[in-house]
Amino acid sequence: MKTQGMNFGILAVTLVAGALVCAGTAYAQTEKQPPTEKQIINKPGEPPIALHRVTGTSPTVDLAAVSKEVSPGVLEVDPNVIAGKRLVVPGSGKGKNICLGKWITLRSGPTCEGSWVQM
Repeated sequence: MKTQGMNFGILAVTLVAGALVCAGTAYAQTEKQPPTEKQIINKPGEPPIALHRVTGTSPTVDLAAVSKEVSPGVLEVDPNVIAGKRLVVPGSGKGKNICLGKWITLRSGPTCEGSWVQM
């Protein structure tokens, strides 16, 4: 008695090809669908602004050295130039320390998370 053997190689190739076609169709359908209301509501927001920590011992930069006058009485300063440094505004009379951000207290003393302006 002779039994006929089935060619499992052809069957395996056919099954793999069918699976790839089904996966491709499913992927194409999910990509074309508009976002749901839940996806729109739970969309991640913009990343927070990176704040620099500046202490009383951080290096200083003079406003006249890093600013550019765009019109009479209006100065422009690149935030990347003063990042991590104290900006010194000369000729203001009284000594004031202004934090454009938030003051925090660490072991080393008061620290500005943001930009420190010294007048």
